[in-house]
Amino acid sequence: MIRTHFKLFLAGVLFALAGNSAFAAELQVRPVLVDVTVPGASSTLTLKNIGKEGVNAQIRVFRWSQKNGKDQLVPTRDVVASPPFVKMKPGGTYNLRIIRISKRPVKGEESYRLIVDQIPDVKVKKRGVAVKFNIRYSIPVFFASPGISAPNVSWKYAAKGGRFTLSAHNSGGRRLRVSNLKIKSGSGSTRTISRGLAGYVLAGSSIKWKKPGSLKGARKGVTVFAKGNNDKIRSKAKVR
Repeated sequence: MIRTHFKLFLAGVLFALAGNSAFAAELQVRPVLVDVTVPGASSTLTLKNIGKEGVNAQIRVFRWSQKNGKDQLVPTRDVVASPPFVKMKPGGTYNLRIIRISKRPVKGEESYRLIVDQIPDVKVKKRGVAVKFNIRYSIPVFFASPGISAPNVSWKYAAKGGRFTLSAHNSGGRRLRVSNLKIKSGSGSTRTISRGLAGYVLAGSSIKWKKPGSLKGARKGVTVFAKGNNDKIRSKAKVR
């Protein structure tokens, strides 16, 4: 069993987003998010080798949940990638299928992560070995029943031991994608938590952001500012 915070997937990884595609080295993957509503049970991603050499890629699927304010990824057989391994020639493309094979009915929104690893080539040269670093894409995959409720997120702020924690709990039926996250106290002090993607708050789950320092004037109130999915967020946080 593999359980790890999502940030661990980014360690040592070159990751970039451009429009609706993710680009890194020779491997291009699109789209960067898969969202399927039942009765649909599958979707397609396109892998493209934009380099001048062949590319090998391994594809795996993990069930994605949140526990104790952190992302958890666990291997699953409910959703599979077909095929799990791809070889592409220079300039080649491949349509990858993501299939929910579980016979259990979807209740609410199920969350997964599709991990695409570009397997590095090793070239031996006269003056040593040149290694192409492994490139990893982590693609959110969602299967949802129709008519589920919108995200409904409440916030909490707490400071202790020279650090502060901002917590978000989503009591709604759909996930919330949070970006450009910052907080502001009643006295006007601000702290930026993320200038880009801060993370997801999955349906019925909680996530925490822990940062050093504190927010001056927090006892006078804390307001959260962010972009959630496609909307701006301005919400009061409960101060503990």
